[in-house]
Amino acid sequence: MKKQIAFETEEHSIALLLRQVDLSLTRARRVELKTFGVTPSQIGILHFAQDCSTPCTVIKLRQRMHRSNSSLVNILKRMEKNGLVRRQSDLHNKKFTRVVITEKGQAIYMKALHLSAFDAVISCLPRKDQQMLKKYLDILFKAAEEYVT
Repeated sequence: MKKQIAFETEEHSIALLLRQVDLSLTRARRVELKTFGVTPSQIGILHFAQDCSTPCTVIKLRQRMHRSNSSLVNILKRMEKNGLVRRQSDLHNKKFTRVVITEKGQAIYMKALHLSAFDAVISCLPRKDQQMLKKYLDILFKAAEEYVT
């Protein structure tokens, strides 16, 4: 039986477990994505850039991914070097930099959608429990966001 640390609350142990799940899923995803020569962060950028309803800017990506500007710019530089995205000045405001997905980036993103690590892990739960987990994680995400905005 695991010995519980005296100062560890139930909430603290849940937070630690969420972090462990995130790290394990990211590690599994990293192994899968290695065949395409991209990282989970790069796929995240492709996802959010794809998901933008208006032109995607570095500022929007930074907000969605909770990354520092320097960290995000470094990832974007590597992605641009590998032909996954293009950065260009915004036509209406030169202060903003747009991020445009290239055909190569789009193709890799579409292939990454069909990888199985997430599906394999999540499928250990019945569909009803998956839906409840999603609901609860969304509630936690929104509550946590209130602390950073």
